[in-house]
Amino acid sequence: MKSPSGLELFDAVDATWAPLAFHNHEGWLIREGAGGGQRVSAATLLADVKSAKVGSAANKMLSIGQNPLFMIRDSDMDLDAELEALGYAVVDPVAILTAPIDRLIQKQPKHTHHIGRLITPDNTATKIWASGGIDQNRLNVMQRVKCPKTILSAGDMGVAFAAAYADIAMVHAVEVANNHRRKGIANALMFEAFNWAKDQDCNWVSVLTVRKNLPAHKLYETLGMTEAAAYHYRSYVSH
Repeated sequence: MKSPSGLELFDAVDATWAPLAFHNHEGWLIREGAGGGQRVSAATLLADVKSAKVGSAANKMLSIGQNPLFMIRDSDMDLDAELEALGYAVVDPVAILTAPIDRLIQKQPKHTHHIGRLITPDNTATKIWASGGIDQNRLNVMQRVKCPKTILSAGDMGVAFAAAYADIAMVHAVEVANNHRRKGIANALMFEAFNWAKDQDCNWVSVLTVRKNLPAHKLYETLGMTEAAAYHYRSYVSH
């Protein structure tokens, strides 16, 4: 079974963590995030476009109330160098990890915490997410997702969001309450995400994590996931 390409993974990210709108603007795909964070507010260069101007993208982002922010993938190294020369600084390098669902499920322990599946977040889930910085604007991101999705709830211990695009299930917003950390809650949420992905006939599960979040990166690697793609942002730094 062929692993998903970087392009397929990036398409899955856009489908499962949804901006308010996409703007196709003079060689750029510009995401309108409505306060939902960098992932839904960055511009990317459209494929095979040679004439796109950084200034045009920056002006479009400013016109919709966003600071200029660019997502740089492995295919964007020329753009990366241009942005660096223009004074745009690297922000939050991110890794996308993935693994085949069948391999992930094989590692599932026999006994684990009970994890429920919710259609919409209850008050407990909302409070846990809020404690981790996932505010109403990011809840709106989840609500906008049109593909199959679920909220995985460990009651007052933890919560996560999962959605399926094509044969890829993406797991987002894994958050464990402070007083329940180091109890296997994150593992339990992930294993239930694997089971849900299997129910959706997905072949792959993927997650995103900023590289500086070493505990999360280690968790996903321990579960059997490996890095399949990466990106970082460039944001303008005024002098």
